[in-house]
Amino acid sequence: MRKHGWIRVSTLNTYGEDVVVEQSCKCLGTRTSSHEPFVQSEAEIADSEEALQLLTLPELKALAKARGIKQLTNKPKEAICAAILKGAKQRTVISFFRKTSDSEDSTKQRLDVLVREVTKLTGPLVRLSPLTAELFERLHLVFFRTPTFRGDDNPMKVAVLATIGQIRFPKYNVTRSHDLFASRDDVIQYRALLEVGSRMGELGSALVKETEKHKQGWEMFLEHRDMWERHIESLCEKTSAYSRSLTYSGNGDEVVAIEYWKRRFTPGSALAQIVERGAKFAANLKQFEDEECVLQSLLAQTAYRLGKRGDWYERLILLHSAHLRPKRIKSSKGDDKQTASALLRQALLTARDICIRALNDQHVGRLSLHSISRQMRALEAKLSFAEDQLYQHSRISLEWKSAPERTVYGVRINDRNRRGPSLWDGNDEVPCSVEQLALWQYQSLGYTGLHSENSMVTSLFSLLFWDVIFHPLPGTLDTEYQSQPLDMGNESFYFSRQTLIDQRLKEIVDGEFADIILANYDFGYGAECVGVSWDITCDQLLIYIGGHALAAICQVLAREYRSKSSGFPDLCLWSSVTEKVMFVEVKGPKDKLSDSQRDWIDILLTNGLSVEVCLVREGDARDHE
Repeated sequence: MRKHGWIRVSTLNTYGEDVVVEQSCKCLGTRTSSHEPFVQSEAEIADSEEALQLLTLPELKALAKARGIKQLTNKPKEAICAAILKGAKQRTVISFFRKTSDSEDSTKQRLDVLVREVTKLTGPLVRLSPLTAELFERLHLVFFRTPTFRGDDNPMKVAVLATIGQIRFPKYNVTRSHDLFASRDDVIQYRALLEVGSRMGELGSALVKETEKHKQGWEMFLEHRDMWERHIESLCEKTSAYSRSLTYSGNGDEVVAIEYWKRRFTPGSALAQIVERGAKFAANLKQFEDEECVLQSLLAQTAYRLGKRGDWYERLILLHSAHLRPKRIKSSKGDDKQTASALLRQALLTARDICIRALNDQHVGRLSLHSISRQMRALEAKLSFAEDQLYQHSRISLEWKSAPERTVYGVRINDRNRRGPSLWDGNDEVPCSVEQLALWQYQSLGYTGLHSENSMVTSLFSLLFWDVIFHPLPGTLDTEYQSQPLDMGNESFYFSRQTLIDQRLKEIVDGEFADIILANYDFGYGAECVGVSWDITCDQLLIYIGGHALAAICQVLAREYRSKSSGFPDLCLWSSVTEKVMFVEVKGPKDKLSDSQRDWIDILLTNGLSVEVCLVREGDARDHE
C-alpha cells in the first residue's frame, strides 16, 4: 500500500527472470467476465503530468533535449516537468496551417504523444487497480483499526518486520473485538468520510493567502453539513450511552469510557473531524458568523472529540470579543454611538458567558483553562466589573508558577548556511547544542544528568503503568503488532482504566515505584513500547523524585497524555550528595517558554520539585561577574 503508484516492471526483477515477471504482470492485468484486473498497465496512464513524475532527472533532461527545450542547467525536476508540459501544449508552426476542427482535441493528441514517449523511456509499468487498492485499504482498516491512505506508510510494514524478527512488541493478551463496526456499509461510509477529512487536512495546511484551496475545503464541508446536522438530531434522540458523558467521578465507570472509545470507529466520528476542519476554513476565509455556527454545533454534542472542546471554546470567545463585535465606535455619533456601545457590551458579555461555560466543562484541559481564565479577567476589565462582580471558580488558573533563572555564557558558531538549532563551542571546542552546553555547566556545579527532554518522563510513566497500558479492553489491543493500545492519548484512556490507574498511583505514593520500574524494565526490555527510551538506564530512571511528586506527574500524563507528552524540561539532573533532583528548561537567545513548557514547570514546582530556566547567551562569563 505504501507504494501504490506506478512501478517499473524492471525493478520487480529480483532473481533475473524478466520474462516470468512480465508475464505475471500481464496475467494479473487481464480482465475476465468474472473479475476485474488486479493491476493496471502503462496503457492506462492518461495524465501527462503524472507520467512525467515517473522519470528520473537524467531521463527528464534527455526528453526535454529531444523536444528542443534548452537552458535546463541546475533546474529542479518540477521546473523541467513544467517546461515539457508547456511545450507539449503549444502548437507548432506547421500545425497552424493544418485544418483542425477542435484545438482541444489536438492538444490532447500532443499530450498523448508525450505520455507514449515517457512510457517508452520507462518500459512496462504496473500498479494496483483502484478497486484492488480500495479493497486492501478497507481490509487494513478492519484488521489494524487504523486508516491508511494511498502512498502512506502503514502498520502492515511493521507487521512484516515483526514477523521476520526485526522488531519486537510487548507481550499482552490480544482481545480482538468483533463489534467495532456495525455493518459493512458503516465501514465503507466511515472510510469514505475519513478520506474526505484527510483531503481537507491537506487543503487546510495551505497558506492563508491561498484562498482557492480554503474555498475548496469549505465547499467540502458544506457538502457534509446536512449529514452532520441529521446525525446530531439522531444523537439527541438516543438516551443510552450517547447521552452519558465521561466524568472524573471516581466511580470508575469503565463501560461509558469503552463505549465512547468504540464510537471512534463510527461515521459520526469521521464527520466530527470534517466539521471541525470546516470551522478552520471559515476562519481562514474570515466567514466569522459561519465559523461561530459550526463551533456551536460542535460544542452542542459530547459524543465526539472531547479533548478538542477547550480549543473550540477559546476560538468562540475570541470570535465574540474581537471579530463579531461592533467596529468603529469612536467614529459613530449620537444614537448610533450609544447603539454601538450597547452592542459591544453585549458581545463582551456573551464572550464572558462562554468563558463561564468553559470553566464548568470538565473536558477542558489544563492549557485551555489557563488561557480561558485570562480571557475572562480581560473581558471583565473591559466591562469595568468591580471586584465583587468577578466570577469565581475553583478551576480559574491565572498564573503559572515561575522558576528561577540561571544565565550561562558561551561562544556561538555562526554559520549562515546552517538551518535548525544553533551550534556552540563545547568542551575541547567540539560543536554542541545549546542543551549540551548547559548540561556541561551544571556538571561543573556537581550535578549528574542527561539531556532527555520528554523521554525521561514518558519512560517513567510507561514503565510504571506497563500492565495498565496493556490491560485488555475491548477495541484497544486488537492485533499483536501494537506498541500501545489504540486509545492511548484519547480521552477515554484514563476513564476506562480509572480503577487500575488510581490503585497504581497509590502504590507509587507508598514508595513501591522502584520495584515496579525494575520489574517492568526487565520484563519488557527492547520491546517497542510507547514513550519508552531504552537508552535511559535503570539507574538513571530511579532518580530522587519521590513518590508523591512522581504520582502527581503520572496522573497528569494518564489524563492528558496527548498534550502533556511534550513540553517537559530539557535536562534531568540529580545530585548523589544532596539526593535531590532538578529539572532545567534551556533557552537560547531569542527563545521563549511555550505555554506547554510553562505548565510543566508549574506542575513540577507545585509538587515540590526544583526547576530552573537556563538562559544561554553569547559572551564570556568573566565579563558578567
